[in-house]
Amino acid sequence: DGKIVAEEPETAFRAGRQARVPYVIGANDREFGFMPLPPAAVDGMLARFGAARDAVVAAYDPAKTGDRGEVGIGIMSDGAMVEPARLMARLAAAAGQPTWQYRFAYVATSLRKDAKGALHATEIPFVFQTVRAKYGEATTPEDERIAAAANAYWSAFAKTGDPNGEGLPRWPAFDAKGDVILLIAANTM
Repeated sequence: DGKIVAEEPETAFRAGRQARVPYVIGANDREFGFMPLPPAAVDGMLARFGAARDAVVAAYDPAKTGDRGEVGIGIMSDGAMVEPARLMARLAAAAGQPTWQYRFAYVATSLRKDAKGALHATEIPFVFQTVRAKYGEATTPEDERIAAAANAYWSAFAKTGDPNGEGLPRWPAFDAKGDVILLIAANTM
């Protein structure tokens, strides 16, 4: 709007006008899973890839299910959330700012029969360790363990500017060469 957000973040970073602070940035693994698209809309999205279209479909449908809706969810999730987060991580790291990147892929135990991945904003009750308030009696010890780890990372970051702390798996700082992303999932914490 020119007042609160005075310019595009990418423009600010490239010009050196960003806040010079450490960053934690990332996305969920299935951001737009709540919004499957009709096959015709996905075909329209795929048209922009031209000759690479088949390679894109293969990347988003490695099991060759033919589910165009899932391909569309992947393209939308990556295009609107994952890649912009990765761009910001690359720009912040290139500016010499400590940066940590994550991918949140944990699905609450009670949602697993219906959810194929972590939807937009589903990391919030884990980061703030409010899973019991969100999922009530359906909360499992695994949900609470993931929430405790996520909250410990974010709390350490808020206190020190570095998410690493005692008792946590080491979260390496991001650099474009290594392109390391912390995966927060059931089998990684």
